[in-house]
Amino acid sequence: MITAVIECTCTKCSITLADGKAKLKFQCGCEDCRQALQYGHSHGGIKPDPLPELFYMASDIIEVRGKESMKALQLRDEDPDILGMSTRIYCTECYSIIGVDHPIYEDNVFLNFPKHCRNTGDLSVPLTAYVNMIDYTEKIGPLPTEDVPLFTTGRFQQELDRIFSIPVVADTFKPRELPLEGITLSQLIQDLGPVTLLGLEKGKVLI
Repeated sequence: MITAVIECTCTKCSITLADGKAKLKFQCGCEDCRQALQYGHSHGGIKPDPLPELFYMASDIIEVRGKESMKALQLRDEDPDILGMSTRIYCTECYSIIGVDHPIYEDNVFLNFPKHCRNTGDLSVPLTAYVNMIDYTEKIGPLPTEDVPLFTTGRFQQELDRIFSIPVVADTFKPRELPLEGITLSQLIQDLGPVTLLGLEKGKVLI
Protein backbone atom coordinates (compact mmCIF):
# COMPACT_ATOMS: atom_id res chain seq x y z
CA MET A 1 0.00 0.00 0.00
CA ILE A 2 1.38 3.39 -1.00
CA THR A 3 0.86 6.65 0.85
CA ALA A 4 -0.14 9.88 -0.87
CA VAL A 5 0.15 13.58 -0.11
CA ILE A 6 -2.64 15.99 -0.97
CA GLU A 7 -1.20 19.49 -0.88
CA CYS A 8 -2.57 22.93 -1.69
CA THR A 9 -1.02 24.73 -4.66
CA CYS A 10 0.75 27.31 -2.45
CA THR A 11 2.19 24.49 -0.25
CA LYS A 12 0.90 26.03 3.01
CA CYS A 13 -1.02 22.92 4.01
CA SER A 14 -1.31 19.23 3.22
CA ILE A 15 -2.60 15.88 4.38
CA THR A 16 -0.89 12.51 4.01
CA LEU A 17 -3.04 9.45 3.37
CA ALA A 18 -2.25 5.94 4.58
CA ASP A 19 -3.72 4.53 1.35
CA GLY A 20 -2.82 6.60 -1.71
CA LYS A 21 -4.71 4.66 -4.38
CA ALA A 22 -7.91 6.27 -5.66
CA LYS A 23 -10.89 3.97 -5.36
CA LEU A 24 -13.30 5.55 -7.84
CA LYS A 25 -13.46 8.27 -10.50
CA PHE A 26 -16.55 10.21 -11.56
CA GLN A 27 -17.16 13.32 -13.59
CA CYS A 28 -19.83 15.40 -11.91
CA GLY A 29 -22.33 17.79 -13.49
CA CYS A 30 -23.90 19.12 -10.29
CA GLU A 31 -24.24 22.85 -9.77
CA ASP A 32 -22.84 22.59 -6.23
CA CYS A 33 -19.49 21.16 -7.36
CA ARG A 34 -19.25 23.89 -9.98
CA GLN A 35 -20.20 26.62 -7.50
CA ALA A 36 -17.71 25.41 -4.87
CA LEU A 37 -14.89 25.34 -7.43
CA GLN A 38 -15.96 28.73 -8.81
CA TYR A 39 -15.88 30.12 -5.27
CA GLY A 40 -12.29 28.96 -4.92
CA HIS A 41 -11.37 30.42 -8.30
CA SER A 42 -12.96 33.78 -7.40
CA HIS A 43 -10.56 33.92 -4.43
CA GLY A 44 -7.47 33.07 -6.44
CA GLY A 45 -7.81 29.33 -6.96
CA ILE A 46 -7.55 27.37 -10.21
CA LYS A 47 -10.24 27.91 -12.83
CA PRO A 48 -12.57 24.88 -12.85
CA ASP A 49 -13.55 22.70 -15.79
CA PRO A 50 -17.27 22.64 -16.64
CA LEU A 51 -17.44 18.91 -15.87
CA PRO A 52 -14.82 18.34 -13.14
CA GLU A 53 -13.08 15.05 -12.49
CA LEU A 54 -13.42 13.82 -8.94
CA PHE A 55 -11.72 10.93 -7.21
CA TYR A 56 -12.64 9.09 -4.01
CA MET A 57 -9.73 8.43 -1.65
CA ALA A 58 -9.70 6.30 1.51
CA SER A 59 -10.38 8.58 4.50
CA ASP A 60 -7.35 7.69 6.63
CA ILE A 61 -5.08 10.69 7.29
CA ILE A 62 -1.77 9.92 9.00
CA GLU A 63 -0.29 13.43 8.92
CA VAL A 64 -1.70 16.97 8.77
CA ARG A 65 0.48 19.97 7.97
CA GLY A 66 -0.55 23.63 8.02
CA LYS A 67 -3.83 23.21 9.85
CA GLU A 68 -3.81 26.95 10.58
CA SER A 69 -4.23 27.56 6.83
CA MET A 70 -7.24 25.22 6.49
CA LYS A 71 -10.89 26.20 6.77
CA ALA A 72 -14.02 24.04 6.49
CA LEU A 73 -16.81 25.63 4.44
CA GLN A 74 -20.35 24.77 3.36
CA LEU A 75 -22.15 26.50 0.51
CA ARG A 76 -25.33 27.19 2.45
CA ASP A 77 -27.35 26.16 5.50
CA GLU A 78 -30.35 23.83 5.65
CA ASP A 79 -30.08 22.79 2.01
CA PRO A 80 -32.84 20.23 1.30
CA ASP A 81 -30.75 18.75 -1.52
CA ILE A 82 -28.56 15.87 -0.35
CA LEU A 83 -25.67 17.27 -2.43
CA GLY A 84 -25.77 20.46 -0.39
CA MET A 85 -24.64 18.59 2.73
CA SER A 86 -21.01 18.52 1.59
CA THR A 87 -18.29 20.15 3.70
CA ARG A 88 -15.14 21.25 1.88
CA ILE A 89 -11.70 22.00 3.34
CA TYR A 90 -10.10 24.95 1.55
CA CYS A 91 -6.65 26.43 1.94
CA THR A 92 -7.25 30.01 3.08
CA GLU A 93 -4.21 31.23 1.14
CA CYS A 94 -4.64 29.77 -2.38
CA TYR A 95 -8.19 28.36 -2.10
CA SER A 96 -7.24 24.88 -3.19
CA ILE A 97 -9.75 22.28 -2.05
CA ILE A 98 -7.99 19.62 0.03
CA GLY A 99 -10.98 17.31 0.42
CA VAL A 100 -14.76 17.07 0.56
CA ASP A 101 -16.77 15.15 3.16
CA HIS A 102 -20.43 14.10 2.99
CA PRO A 103 -22.52 12.04 5.44
CA ILE A 104 -23.16 9.39 2.78
CA TYR A 105 -19.42 8.59 2.73
CA GLU A 106 -19.68 7.38 6.37
CA ASP A 107 -15.98 8.20 6.96
CA ASN A 108 -14.85 5.46 4.57
CA VAL A 109 -13.80 7.78 1.74
CA PHE A 110 -13.68 11.46 0.85
CA LEU A 111 -13.83 13.33 -2.43
CA ASN A 112 -10.86 15.06 -4.05
CA PHE A 113 -10.46 17.27 -7.14
CA PRO A 114 -6.84 16.68 -8.24
CA LYS A 115 -6.92 19.66 -10.61
CA HIS A 116 -7.54 21.93 -7.62
CA CYS A 117 -4.68 20.73 -5.42
CA ARG A 118 -1.66 18.44 -5.74
CA ASN A 119 -2.41 14.74 -5.26
CA THR A 120 0.60 12.39 -5.42
CA GLY A 121 -1.58 9.30 -5.17
CA ASP A 122 -2.26 6.62 -7.76
CA LEU A 123 -5.08 8.12 -9.83
CA SER A 124 -5.01 5.50 -12.58
CA VAL A 125 -8.55 4.27 -11.86
CA PRO A 126 -10.69 4.66 -15.03
CA LEU A 127 -13.77 6.85 -15.30
CA THR A 128 -16.75 4.89 -13.93
CA ALA A 129 -19.68 7.22 -14.64
CA TYR A 130 -20.99 10.71 -15.20
CA VAL A 131 -23.13 11.69 -12.20
CA ASN A 132 -25.65 14.39 -11.25
CA MET A 133 -26.04 15.45 -14.87
CA ILE A 134 -29.50 16.93 -14.33
CA ASP A 135 -27.88 20.36 -13.80
CA TYR A 136 -25.63 20.18 -16.86
CA THR A 137 -26.38 21.66 -20.31
CA GLU A 138 -24.53 22.55 -23.52
CA LYS A 139 -24.46 26.16 -22.29
CA ILE A 140 -22.18 25.09 -19.44
CA GLY A 141 -19.72 23.03 -21.45
CA PRO A 142 -19.17 20.15 -23.88
CA LEU A 143 -21.45 17.15 -23.60
CA PRO A 144 -20.03 13.88 -22.21
CA THR A 145 -18.21 11.70 -24.72
CA GLU A 146 -16.91 8.69 -22.77
CA ASP A 147 -18.83 5.43 -23.18
CA VAL A 148 -19.66 4.96 -19.49
CA PRO A 149 -22.97 5.03 -17.59
CA LEU A 150 -24.60 8.42 -17.06
CA PHE A 151 -26.83 9.26 -14.11
CA THR A 152 -28.97 12.37 -13.80
CA THR A 153 -29.76 12.64 -10.09
CA GLY A 154 -29.55 10.90 -6.74
CA ARG A 155 -33.03 11.98 -5.68
CA PHE A 156 -34.67 8.74 -6.72
CA GLN A 157 -34.01 5.41 -5.08
CA GLN A 158 -34.23 3.59 -8.41
CA GLU A 159 -31.32 5.58 -9.79
CA LEU A 160 -29.28 5.12 -6.60
CA ASP A 161 -29.89 1.39 -6.84
CA ARG A 162 -28.61 1.38 -10.42
CA ILE A 163 -25.41 3.24 -9.65
CA PHE A 164 -24.71 1.09 -6.59
CA SER A 165 -25.16 -2.00 -8.76
CA ILE A 166 -21.81 -1.08 -10.38
CA PRO A 167 -19.29 -3.23 -8.45
CA VAL A 168 -16.59 -0.56 -8.04
CA VAL A 169 -19.17 1.91 -6.66
CA ALA A 170 -20.53 -0.62 -4.17
CA ASP A 171 -16.97 -1.54 -3.15
CA THR A 172 -15.94 2.10 -2.67
CA PHE A 173 -18.76 2.91 -0.27
CA LYS A 174 -18.84 -0.34 1.70
CA PRO A 175 -17.84 -0.22 5.41
CA ARG A 176 -14.13 -0.08 6.18
CA GLU A 177 -12.50 -3.49 6.68
CA LEU A 178 -9.18 -2.42 8.21
CA PRO A 179 -8.75 -0.21 11.30
CA LEU A 180 -7.70 3.39 10.82
CA GLU A 181 -4.01 4.27 10.97
CA GLY A 182 -4.80 7.95 11.50
CA ILE A 183 -7.93 10.13 11.46
CA THR A 184 -10.78 10.61 8.99
CA LEU A 185 -11.46 13.77 7.00
CA SER A 186 -14.56 14.43 9.11
CA GLN A 187 -12.40 14.30 12.26
CA LEU A 188 -10.05 16.83 10.69
CA ILE A 189 -13.04 19.06 9.93
CA GLN A 190 -14.07 18.88 13.59
CA ASP A 191 -10.52 19.80 14.62
CA LEU A 192 -10.64 22.91 12.43
CA GLY A 193 -13.48 24.40 14.49
CA PRO A 194 -16.90 25.66 13.43
CA VAL A 195 -17.78 25.19 9.77
CA THR A 196 -18.25 28.49 7.90
CA LEU A 197 -21.55 28.81 6.02
CA LEU A 198 -21.07 30.86 2.86
CA GLY A 199 -24.76 31.54 2.27
CA LEU A 200 -24.42 31.28 -1.50
CA GLU A 201 -27.57 31.32 -3.60
CA LYS A 202 -28.22 27.85 -4.99
CA GLY A 203 -27.26 27.59 -8.64
CA LYS A 204 -25.70 31.08 -8.81
CA VAL A 205 -22.75 31.27 -11.19
CA LEU A 206 -19.77 32.98 -9.52
CA ILE A 207 -17.42 33.39 -12.50
